[in-house]
Amino acid sequence: MVGGEPREASDRPAAACYAAHSALYFRPDGLVHACCVTGFAVGSVIGRERQSLREIWNGAALRAQRAALEAHSYEFGCQECEVAQGSGGRQASLAYHFDRFASDTAHEFPKLLDLALSSRCNLMCVMCNGSLSSAIRTRREGLPPLPDVYDDRFFEELDEFLPHVERLQFKGGEPFLAPENRRIWDRLIDIGHVPEVSVTTNGTLLNDHVERYVRELRVHPNISVDGMRADTLESIRVGVDAERLWRHIDRFQELAEVAGNGMTLSYCLMGANWREVLPFLLEADRRAVNCNVIFVNQPPEYDLLRTPVHELAEIYRELSSNRPQFRTSEPERVWHELLDRIRSQIEHPVEIVVHAAELTPPPIGQEEQALLRVEIEREHGLAPLVLEAEDGIVCALDLPDWAGWLQPSGWVGQRMDGLAGTISEEVGALTSSVLTSDRPGVELISLEIDTVEGSRLLRLHLFVDEATGRRRGFLVERQEDLDPASADPPV
Repeated sequence: MVGGEPREASDRPAAACYAAHSALYFRPDGLVHACCVTGFAVGSVIGRERQSLREIWNGAALRAQRAALEAHSYEFGCQECEVAQGSGGRQASLAYHFDRFASDTAHEFPKLLDLALSSRCNLMCVMCNGSLSSAIRTRREGLPPLPDVYDDRFFEELDEFLPHVERLQFKGGEPFLAPENRRIWDRLIDIGHVPEVSVTTNGTLLNDHVERYVRELRVHPNISVDGMRADTLESIRVGVDAERLWRHIDRFQELAEVAGNGMTLSYCLMGANWREVLPFLLEADRRAVNCNVIFVNQPPEYDLLRTPVHELAEIYRELSSNRPQFRTSEPERVWHELLDRIRSQIEHPVEIVVHAAELTPPPIGQEEQALLRVEIEREHGLAPLVLEAEDGIVCALDLPDWAGWLQPSGWVGQRMDGLAGTISEEVGALTSSVLTSDRPGVELISLEIDTVEGSRLLRLHLFVDEATGRRRGFLVERQEDLDPASADPPV
């Protein structure tokens, strides 16, 4: 649907999305995805499961996601774009922005690299979290800073890709605070390659170094502005000085106009600021710059589309009663697009309006579970420990003999997401990392436990049982010296 009208069949892309064919997104924790909204990880550049960038690009996980999208299936973590297209048209989804890279097969090299290499940030925006803001993590959540995970090997491997990239997007955190980004910018200048470069910034940092990068790399600044009144803006983007931000925006626009690549102003739309979205679009129109309105979906209390339908209808009536006169086309397009999205949610409410990475994975049936179990037993030579949880609380365990050392007898009644702490207290220090799984609906987690006998490695396969709706997990110890090709499942 586009603006409420059905798409012509000829407008339907050959694939639901071309991100997996053309792009890589790097998270602050070292996981790699095809884009920033898919919940499906395709590789990792850290830890025991580390892969080279070439292995990730040519790997089985990306091939599986490409095949699904070619079949117009969104099952590999792409539900957010499915929902956005259904309610606001293709241009309302991130998938639309990858159409420029459309190809029947994967490109030899990624055309777009989306880089969120660091969570360093000087603001504590109310809708953000400690995974994306070091200030929130240390001050609001009381946790230690996330480690820096992008090492020399990563940047050496990146050298193979950079000359072939057509577009680089830098996110954060605050990108201008991250030394990892400066390393890439300096490298681009050294090799004389200037692709499209976009930096999504909170606009608080502006100095000689920032200005140099904007000029020499012809950077397109994408500056976040979430309120037109100073009190609104400062209450949402905690730590920002509204007056100073607008001065910086003026200077960024001057630099961008000299560079010739323009500037974007972005607006995170939520319950606290919806009344100021039209003044925001009018300001973008006055400046003749690009604009972008993002529907916040996490945490849920900031999600405008979760507002009760009768209240959302009132919001829609107030917004749609305005008849703004725009001078340029983009603010007008964005205005009608956001109205369409709100109206669609009122007329055809959808449950899945959250970030794809936060979505509950699609449930899997008994046959698929049986196949997964056989595969686990064949690979590891052990029957898995089976956990089951209802409303997040462990309610049942099936314990094989090998699992006694984990001391699982007290797990029932505890929260499943709190078991790592229990294991650490009872058995030994535990570290975990998310791995890639080639099975839709299954999350794969690596657990390494430092016991008195030495380090032991486990794999946890998490999924939702189709019959009961309960969360289930298959936990097995990895046998390092086992040859999977010769292993038979235990009788």
